[in-house]
Amino acid sequence: MATAQIPQWIFSCLDQYANCACGIRIVKKMGKEGLLNALEAKGYPCELEIIADPKDTSEFPEDGTYILTLKSTERHNKDTDEKE
Repeated sequence: MATAQIPQWIFSCLDQYANCACGIRIVKKMGKEGLLNALEAKGYPCELEIIADPKDTSEFPEDGTYILTLKSTERHNKDTDEKE
């Protein structure tokens, strides 16, 4: 489970906004827990929310929205403070 599989733009979005709509492909490729564990290992502890039609009970809804949100904005705020 290499973090090299996580595109750099995901880290950029998390740094800038503390959340990121990552899409189904990365979640399916790494698995929910695999993605969250890899992000946490890089210092990005996140929660994954999948917003989809309640009638779609599949694990990875095709029309779903996959949103990563940092559990803590401490890293986000630290990075922002350093840039100012």
